[in-house]
Amino acid sequence: MRYFSLKALLFAALSLGFSLLSFAENAYWAEFGNQPVYIEQVNARSKQTLKFINFKDGMLVAEITVDGGVGEISLPVSESMVNTLRFDVSEMQKANRLIRDGNDAGAVEVLRPVVYPLVKFSQVPELFSQLHSPLRALIGSLISAGELYEADDLLRRIPLDKVDIKYSQLAIQLMHSHIAEEDFDAAARIARELPKSGAYAANITEVVSAADALRGAGEYEAVIPLYREIEGSVPEEVRKNVRMWLAYSLVLADRVDEASPMIDSMKEPDGKDRLFSLYKLLQGSREHRNKNYDAALDVLTRGFVRAQTSYVWVPEMLFLIGDCYARAADPIAARNVWFEITVLYPDSPWAERAAESLSKLPKPEPAPPSS
Repeated sequence: MRYFSLKALLFAALSLGFSLLSFAENAYWAEFGNQPVYIEQVNARSKQTLKFINFKDGMLVAEITVDGGVGEISLPVSESMVNTLRFDVSEMQKANRLIRDGNDAGAVEVLRPVVYPLVKFSQVPELFSQLHSPLRALIGSLISAGELYEADDLLRRIPLDKVDIKYSQLAIQLMHSHIAEEDFDAAARIARELPKSGAYAANITEVVSAADALRGAGEYEAVIPLYREIEGSVPEEVRKNVRMWLAYSLVLADRVDEASPMIDSMKEPDGKDRLFSLYKLLQGSREHRNKNYDAALDVLTRGFVRAQTSYVWVPEMLFLIGDCYARAADPIAARNVWFEITVLYPDSPWAERAAESLSKLPKPEPAPPSS
């Protein structure tokens, strides 16, 4: 057995405490975040190195020394000005090589000290690519290396609605990583914070996808406010779909009283409309929640026969149909339906729930031996 001295144990405990504190507060930001950035400006034949300390009100703020005193000067950012700036992150070459080799953690170590100070300049126009490329490289490497909360901290310091959509794409990547790690609260927060209007309308599809994943994971209380926000952001032709999902999530969250007025106000889509089966899922889930299992089975089945297997809500519909059969003491029918989910939709969160429900069904009776 290996023994440790009291001093070693105390050091380990202090180190653990420091790492937990760093995790919560991002000690790297305290160390590097407020450092100045030195950028060379080349005008005709003259060169000078400027010490930039901030970006405020659309202006780069530089610190200057005049007659032994320290002052500040604000410089408006324009294309002509940016063309005179030279900012070379020499570490980028090494970091890119590490990233190509799959060593994102190594790239993070290289980039942290020099890129952290750039975060406060994230609103500098995108044409200053010398600044934005290393910044996005660090955030992307943090996500790939599994340093999700550090990446989250940096992205929360960047106003996504005031920078290029490429930063939103990193936030979306982080959001999906949080979902994969089952940190649904963090994923839902990112989905809410993503800009969704104007130039950022492309984010809506990803936010809807995240909402579907959260709903599939049973995170109804997290997804309800998200659907409410999406409802006001999406185009009119998509709004009916989102409103159905909002009502459905309310039902599943046992908030039927809130969902019922929404359901009752909806006009039933035509039987040939793809939303017809979703509408029947909505009606059937309400009946299921109210323990009217025969009525639920009837409504859900009518919706299912009009659905296509590619519709994203079909696994959910099948799961509820199987549950109605199980509650009607028809385990064979329930088994067949739930098994179909695991075969046809193995990557759906409903496949996992179906497999769990299958394990709770009574074992089928063995067939009698043939005479």
